[in-house]
Amino acid sequence: MKLFFMVSCGVATVLEVIVVIALVRQVMSQGKGEAPSGRLVLKAGELLSAAALFGGAMTVVNVVAHGWDAVRITDVLLFAATFGIVTAAVLERLRTRVHSAQMAAYAIPLGFGIIGGLVGSSL
Repeated sequence: MKLFFMVSCGVATVLEVIVVIALVRQVMSQGKGEAPSGRLVLKAGELLSAAALFGGAMTVVNVVAHGWDAVRITDVLLFAATFGIVTAAVLERLRTRVHSAQMAAYAIPLGFGIIGGLVGSSL
């Protein structure tokens, strides 16, 4: 399970870099006075919701499985930010599609938070 979580985190990190590049391009085009073209890359509220779901689930499961001493807050914050950014971008892409698919995307940070808690926050 540790290997699965590490690979998933690596994939999420690559996707996060792509999302951040798209976000920077969008901000730069708006900074030049151009009208925003296309949809937003992500929304702050969804980013915070997804990060909170991941971080909360990971912390609770980690405490139950390994105890308070095993919780590494900096690692939890790093993983929560990574999975939060990716989930927020997925939610934005699903916005015009089926509402149930958009709501199901919140299972991404929740599920990976549980897996991360079982694995432990310090890899």
